Formats: sequence, C-alpha cells, structure tokens
Amino acid sequence: MTATQIIEEIKRLDPQQQLGVIRFAYQLDAERQLTGDDLSGLAERMMRTTDPAEQAKIREQIIRGFYGQRQNA
Repeated sequence: MTATQIIEEIKRLDPQQQLGVIRFAYQLDAERQLTGDDLSGLAERMMRTTDPAEQAKIREQIIRGFYGQRQNA
C-alpha cells in the first residue's frame, strides 16, 4: 500500500477516526529523531532566514529532532 492510498483511506474515515490518525501522526513526529544530515539542513535553513518566527520554528524542529519527544511536553 502506498502513502497516497493510505491518505485516501484516511479521507474516508469519519471525523473522530481521523482525529485518532492525526494524534498518532503528531506523536510519531514528536518521537522521531532526525539524522545528522537532517539536522544540518535545518541549521542551514535557520542561518539563511531573516524571519525571527521562522528561526524559532526551525529551532524547535532542531531541538525536537535531536532529543526526540520532550518528557514534560
């Protein structure tokens, strides 16, 4: 099954079941640690942007990608 097929199946779920899928996806993302290449790419993006909001967003991605899910989050 491809990602596109999975997405189409998710679209067919009722809203409550979709909410469960969304929660799972957020949890999975929060637990996933990034590779060194991923972290380096984010660091480069953060250095190139001049937008403070974008810098903060990227900084949070780097922290989450390095440490994984926060225990107090």
